[in-house]
Amino acid sequence: MKRRILYLFVAVLAVGIFGFGITFADNSSKLGELNNQINSLQKELNKGKVQEKELGKELVNLNSMIGEIESEISDLTGDISAAETKIQDAQVKLDETQKEMDAQSELMGQRIRAMYKNGEMGMLEILLGSENLTDLMTNIDMSQKIFNSDLQVLEKMEADYKEIERQKQELASMKQRLQTQKTALDQKKNGLASSQKEVAALKSQVAGENRELEAEIDAVNREANAIKAEILRSQSKDTVYTGGAMLWPCPASTRITSQFGYRLHPVLKVNKLHTGIDIGVASGNRVIAANSGTVIKAGWNNSYGYMVMIDHGGGIVTLYAHNSSLAVSTGQTVSAGQTIAYSGSTGMSTGPHLHFEVRVNGEYVNPLNYV
Repeated sequence: MKRRILYLFVAVLAVGIFGFGITFADNSSKLGELNNQINSLQKELNKGKVQEKELGKELVNLNSMIGEIESEISDLTGDISAAETKIQDAQVKLDETQKEMDAQSELMGQRIRAMYKNGEMGMLEILLGSENLTDLMTNIDMSQKIFNSDLQVLEKMEADYKEIERQKQELASMKQRLQTQKTALDQKKNGLASSQKEVAALKSQVAGENRELEAEIDAVNREANAIKAEILRSQSKDTVYTGGAMLWPCPASTRITSQFGYRLHPVLKVNKLHTGIDIGVASGNRVIAANSGTVIKAGWNNSYGYMVMIDHGGGIVTLYAHNSSLAVSTGQTVSAGQTIAYSGSTGMSTGPHLHFEVRVNGEYVNPLNYV
């Protein structure tokens, strides 16, 4: 009876340990996926932030250009207004000169008509009105001078009128040129204002997408932190890593086919974090424990295939993946250099190799810093 109870206890303990290992591996795999997701989202967010910043600069430039154009339009409006004032002044002068010319012409006309009508009588009046020959010559000369003076005044008025008319035409032409420039600037301003609205709308859209990405990153970070905490709870507590430098996990090969870090995933064809190193080796070769510790997972994983995870204490865990078969089981204590599996190409793999990881407190680190 006691023996049956003992067997039952051992069975329950084994199932518990195996379940613990599966949970740990699943959580670790999920944490890796979440970390990849966080990194992908962060890259996308960084691009969005750069785009938002560039759009902000473009808006500043557009605002500056619109401000400059508005200043030019204001100057042109002032010039057009001044030209209109000068044109109005010129028109007033033209009207006044025209009136003076009309009045002067009328006076000359009256005198000319009187002289024509009186004919010799006018000359007789000059003779009779003269006291002597000198006085007569003086009166005749004075009449001629008056006539000549009227002609000069009229000629000067005509010249002034033509000059004022010329100036008025120049002012009108200048006003037309200024108006054309103003129309062109108005059109340019409207175009810039339209671009400004489009850029502002795009910037607002990008900013909104960035906020959504930030919220998504925060949510994934919270999930990742929760899983990381669960992994840490599953590891050995209050232990210190005393193993020193680790052994190379694949005695048959030292050829690294893929380094730790971001790469184009050979199966998924997207940039993802390669969480360990790949060692090129044919199937069936020994895979050894890089250091002594406790196997916390020995079994199947959809991504890693047949895999082994060993807790070495001090928060350090090593992982050996894509094996063709396993030589240890969950809960087993292993020593450094002990055979724990045989290389292969199981799980998400494109060919025979050993995928080797080192994690410190749940975080991926470069294995080459430890072996």
